[in-house]
Amino acid sequence: MLKRKLVMLLSIVILVIGVSQGTVMAKEANATFDLKLSYSGKDVKLSIMGHGLTDMYAYDFELSYDEKILAFSKAETVIKGFSVDPILSSNTLRIAHTKMGEIAGEKGDVELSTVTFKRIGSGTTSIKLSNIKLVDSKLDMVELEPKVTATVIDDPNLSTFKDVKGHWAEASIYEAVSLGFVTGYSDATFKPNLEVTRAEFATMIVRALKLQTSDGKGLAFKDSKEIPVWARAYVQTAVEAKLITGYADNTFGASKWITRSEMSAIIVRALAKETSSTIKLQFADLDKIPIWAIPSVKAAVELGIMKGNTHNQFAPNAPATRAEAVTVILRMLKA
Repeated sequence: MLKRKLVMLLSIVILVIGVSQGTVMAKEANATFDLKLSYSGKDVKLSIMGHGLTDMYAYDFELSYDEKILAFSKAETVIKGFSVDPILSSNTLRIAHTKMGEIAGEKGDVELSTVTFKRIGSGTTSIKLSNIKLVDSKLDMVELEPKVTATVIDDPNLSTFKDVKGHWAEASIYEAVSLGFVTGYSDATFKPNLEVTRAEFATMIVRALKLQTSDGKGLAFKDSKEIPVWARAYVQTAVEAKLITGYADNTFGASKWITRSEMSAIIVRALAKETSSTIKLQFADLDKIPIWAIPSVKAAVELGIMKGNTHNQFAPNAPATRAEAVTVILRMLKA
């Protein structure tokens, strides 16, 4: 058991950190690779195939792609062993996997990994495989530069908005729409700078978390009748899940703009994170943050989910825009 753990640890170190003293040539120096694509709705599935393998015990490779068109969803492999959590950086995805124990590596033609992307933007684009490291069962490694590219064809059926091109949240907007927790308007606009109501944000968060919705008939607020019919089930679900609350006078305020303070509280509740952060907030308008919101603001900032503006202000009482709302929810889902 101890030996097995040591082998696994050594393999992960080789894969993730690299060999600092130089690379020992493994048996896989003559391996070749190709990429195969398949499509299902907005999902783009990429299979990374290795050919001519003789003893592939572990691998580590990079994929480059356009983040404005594709968003990483998941990576899978049928090879038994241990996968390192995918590492994402600007337009680059790094994936590593190792077998475990004193066993032989893979031989012949092998599917290394299947990576699924979500299409979030229109246009033809490409995915490039590069910087691949292969480790054999003796833990010798070879570095290869296959430079294999797969062309992702355009999807003419993808929804596009005429008012988001060049917007700072363009990629996030399309990703949020592809995930189904927000939609655009019938005039082909998204209205990214429009303020979000409390009813709208409750709907977004429930959809994003894929919560089972209630029937919407159990709302007990004094202003329940003012909650839009389409939002009642979502509001009730969010209230029952303790994500959002009403006001002290037992009103919900469905049509009120949701403030950034309120949004931080809901996001932190959704993550079920501790709000006892010890970080010191440095915003110029720190004194404007309501006392009740300070713990959730600290947690949201520490997690990188919410940030200040270019004037170093958190703007706690400002209404959140649709662009801000979808961006924060996406960061929550990835936290």
